[in-house]
Amino acid sequence: MTSLKTVLLGSTASLLAVGVAQAADLPVKKAAAAVQYVEVCPVYGAGFYKLPGTDICVRHFGSMKFVFGVQDERSAYREGPDFGRFRIEAGASNTTGWEWTIRPGWDFRSPTEYGTLRAVVQLRVDQRNGVFESLNPALTGTMRTSNLIHRGYIEWAGFLIGRAGSQFPYWDQDDVLTAIGGDPKTTAMQVTYVFTAPGGFKATIGLEDSTPWIAGDGFINANVAPPNTPTILVGPQRFYDVVGSMSTEQSWGNAKIAGALHHTATAANLFGSDRFGTSKSPETSEDHWGYGLLAGITFNLPMLGAKDQLLLEATYCKAASAYCGLNGGAENNLTTFERSGNFMAGLQRNDVDVFLVADANGRGYHFEDTKAWTIDGQLRHYWTPLWRTNVMASFQSIDAPRVANRGVGGGNPGLLGDATAWDVGANLIWGQSRKTAEIGVEVVYKSVDQDLPRGINRGNQPGLRNTDIDPSGWGLVAFIQRNW
Repeated sequence: MTSLKTVLLGSTASLLAVGVAQAADLPVKKAAAAVQYVEVCPVYGAGFYKLPGTDICVRHFGSMKFVFGVQDERSAYREGPDFGRFRIEAGASNTTGWEWTIRPGWDFRSPTEYGTLRAVVQLRVDQRNGVFESLNPALTGTMRTSNLIHRGYIEWAGFLIGRAGSQFPYWDQDDVLTAIGGDPKTTAMQVTYVFTAPGGFKATIGLEDSTPWIAGDGFINANVAPPNTPTILVGPQRFYDVVGSMSTEQSWGNAKIAGALHHTATAANLFGSDRFGTSKSPETSEDHWGYGLLAGITFNLPMLGAKDQLLLEATYCKAASAYCGLNGGAENNLTTFERSGNFMAGLQRNDVDVFLVADANGRGYHFEDTKAWTIDGQLRHYWTPLWRTNVMASFQSIDAPRVANRGVGGGNPGLLGDATAWDVGANLIWGQSRKTAEIGVEVVYKSVDQDLPRGINRGNQPGLRNTDIDPSGWGLVAFIQRNW
């Protein structure tokens, strides 16, 4: 019996050994590769994820927007410092138009021993025509296209370097389709130091490119006694604008004060040259500084609604007209850098910052400054979480220098006069940013009341007979926008 057990156990062991040996010769199925999941970066906020193999976190953002606008047909008169007046004959102005804009962007961040290193890039492509065109409202059927870096800057160790939103503006007008007075929404090349303190306090100081803040067409005109009638051309860029601000964010709302020193240069033949640059005497070159001041405050209104707000803002400018949002509106045009925004054509002026004036004795000269001030307000009310309304209003006052009311060289009538302008608007918007498409409609009314320079008689000048010296009008716009 024992011998039989031994034989059976030995046979079983032999079979098992053969089976294991054969199994060892079979191909082995490899385990599935581990799935590489995207790693999020909650330390920088929602939407950031880590680029594989690096410590860089990135967030993609942007928007796409389509706008359609109509306005009343008008004939208007715009004064300008370009040795002539801008006349819009009856029936010549656009009454319809559209524009679209796409702004994709990326925000890159990574930790360093000196704090977070951040780089932001945002592209912008625009097309616009009709009522959304720039200075000439009679460009029916034309189209303007902009392709440019809207933002591109580096933030590190408290410094912001590159093209970013200017540190001067307060009211960003993000819910406004037509420009409503006030400080312009402008991006500018800059080197800025940002100081952030506990309790919601922030202060900035830096240098910004002065080019986006050139007022009017960039011409600085001279007015001298006959027979000298020089043309003052755009001067060279010699200095940056100095811009500083202080702001606070609190439970009751937020507030900001800001100031800017704006530089203007002249380079021209003071005592005689023609428009083609033929010099009759040595050139002169002078620098002049102006400034802009801003104060703004926003109150949260929980008694009306959870996200309701009232915004109030005031600006004052001396030889720095663009800081008060003059010359057409609130948003920089990225082709020509004028603050054209989305406005109703025919109501914009063209005020320059300063005039270079020859002294009576003909041996010297002095500057005369354009002054302006504005007040603005916006009430935002949420009817429901998806329905909101903005009611906006603005008043602007322009004080043109005395020399602007006289004729250049004693020949032509004056170039500019004092003016006041005001606008009101209201809109209704449905949607929620980055969660739905936003759809809205807005109506606006604008009016300009300007003094006639000495020598202008509309009845005696054929080009002025069918134009409105003090233009006003209404506009209606509708839009759809998707943010991400």
